[in-house]
Amino acid sequence: MRHGFNFKKLCIALCLVALMLSLSGCVYLRLLGFKNQLKSFEKNITVDPVPGLSLQFHKPIVRDSDFVFITNSRATRQVKISEAPNEEVWTWMFEKQRGKNTHRLYSLNFTTYFEDGLFSQMEIDETFVQLLGKEFTLAMFKSMGKAKINTLRRSATAEVDIDSLPDVPLPSLETIFQVMGEPTRTIKQRRDSDQEAQCEYQFVFRNPDNHKKAGQFKISFKGDPNNPEKEITGFRVTGKAR
Repeated sequence: MRHGFNFKKLCIALCLVALMLSLSGCVYLRLLGFKNQLKSFEKNITVDPVPGLSLQFHKPIVRDSDFVFITNSRATRQVKISEAPNEEVWTWMFEKQRGKNTHRLYSLNFTTYFEDGLFSQMEIDETFVQLLGKEFTLAMFKSMGKAKINTLRRSATAEVDIDSLPDVPLPSLETIFQVMGEPTRTIKQRRDSDQEAQCEYQFVFRNPDNHKKAGQFKISFKGDPNNPEKEITGFRVTGKAR
C-alpha cells in the first residue's frame, strides 16, 4: 500500500525547526553581546573587590533562560531573595576532573544574580581569587572579551600572552598546585629547547538532577614543571556548553 505525502505534518515539522533555530539564534546573539561587553570591560562592568570579586553588569542582556538553554540544566542551587523586583541567586559548582583517583579533589563555585530574569551580577569563587590574585583573575575574565567563538562546538577560547600584562602579579605553578592539586593532565611542549608545559585543569558542571555533564571549562597554565616556583608564562581558557 502506497502512503500519501502528508504536507500538513511536513509544515508543522518545518515550523518547529524554524522556531528552534530562531530561539537558539536569539540566545547566541545575546551571548555575543555579552562577549562584546567583556571586550569593553571598564565601560560595561563595575568590579566590587569584596568578597573575592563581584562583577556587576551595567546593561544586563543575558537571561536566566539562556543559562538553562545552554546547559539543559538548572543550577546546583537556586534561591529566590525577592519578589518585587524578582531577584534570584543561582550557584554553579564545577568539579575538577582528576587525572588519577589519588589526585586531590577541588571545586569552584560561581554565583550568578538575576533581576527580573536578567543576569545582573556574578561572584567569582573567593578561594580561586585568593589563589590567582584579583588582578590576574580580572585579566582572565577580560580575555574572554577577545575569545574565539566556535558555534558548531558551542565553545569559546581565549589565550593571553603574559607579556601583555606587565603590571599584573602572576602566580607560580607551585602555588597553583598547592591549592588546586595536581592538574588533570600535563601537556609537554614539543620544542626541545623549551622546558615549558601546559598544566591543564578541566572543570565540569553536572546537572544536579541526573548528574550528567552540563557544562565544562579548561584552564591551562604554561610554566616550567621542573622549576615550579617560577611565575607562569601564559594561560589559556576554554569554555564549552554540555
